[in-house]
Amino acid sequence: MPFTTTSVIAGPVNVIFQTNLLRRALAKCPYFYGSMAAEISSHNNSFTARWRRYENVTPTTTPLVELGGAVTFPTRTGSSPSVTNVDATVQKYGDFFFLNEEVDLINLGKQGSELSNGLGIQAGRSLNRLQRDILEDNFTQVFAGTATTATGISATPTTSGFIKGSDVDTVTNALDRNDAMKFMPMTKGDEAIGTTPLRQTYFGIAHPDIAAGLRVLTGFNSVQTYAGQTETMMGEVGEFRGVRFVETSEATIDLTTGVAATGSATTHGRSTATRFDVYSVPIYGQDAVGSLGLDSTHVKTIYEAGDKLPGILMIAHAKGSAGAGDPLNEVASVGWKSWHAGTVLNSTWGRTLKAPAPILDPNE
Repeated sequence: MPFTTTSVIAGPVNVIFQTNLLRRALAKCPYFYGSMAAEISSHNNSFTARWRRYENVTPTTTPLVELGGAVTFPTRTGSSPSVTNVDATVQKYGDFFFLNEEVDLINLGKQGSELSNGLGIQAGRSLNRLQRDILEDNFTQVFAGTATTATGISATPTTSGFIKGSDVDTVTNALDRNDAMKFMPMTKGDEAIGTTPLRQTYFGIAHPDIAAGLRVLTGFNSVQTYAGQTETMMGEVGEFRGVRFVETSEATIDLTTGVAATGSATTHGRSTATRFDVYSVPIYGQDAVGSLGLDSTHVKTIYEAGDKLPGILMIAHAKGSAGAGDPLNEVASVGWKSWHAGTVLNSTWGRTLKAPAPILDPNE
């Protein structure tokens, strides 16, 4: 029997389809933002890309003495640059649907377009999650509050608590000490009432549950207080302690990872199976990470799932295109294919903050 291991979109029986299809929510996909994009080309005998990082040269504080006597060359002794190579290997990803003949005969033609749109959204989210894992898994982890491991994270106010200013300060201080480059320039404010000046900032990515906790902190500047002064990003929620945060539902939640939530503690933070959930919040500077595509430079910005992205091929085959594989011209297919690789270029310029999230809805 054909297609026993592959999804086939079958035709409906005695069902009338409404012409207006239901709209799906499009997730914000920010994990490529600020990455140093690269590409490798087909037919170049390699699936490996290389970034080259030149380390800072140690400052010199010794004065140069006057040359005298018999001069030999070279007349001075210089420094040797420290160069680090960072490699990444491209991998191929993709998915597809089979559409049988009955789909064309019975269903509305609009369904084929909707299926293609669904695959495009899947492609964007897939690449976003691949890049997300590069950041979350390879940056040094910082644990909220007094915790020293993810299993020690608690949402009880008397112990770890939620993300606080001191947690973000720990991360930004580590980046500052390693001379990480900030993304956003300083803004001086505006004459409009309620606007806020900002210092230079790093970039942070947070789940909406974490963003909700950030909004209630003293010192948090909502994006609308500075939106007219500087360029803002899709999904940006605001600035806190030198970090501008974007929220996305694609952020990782490690369920049942933190401290056991017993008694009244369960009312303080989100928990699953009596243990607090732990959220990953990458915070990083410019050129901390890289991304790679085949024959196309990957995106360096925030996109919305479903946007047309470079490096993603949408592939459709009509009925009968399989030749002897489809002898009665019954099966069509639609799919996508892309290539991706990501890497941390400088691990000292990024951290992943691990933290619990508050419960703000009393009905939860």
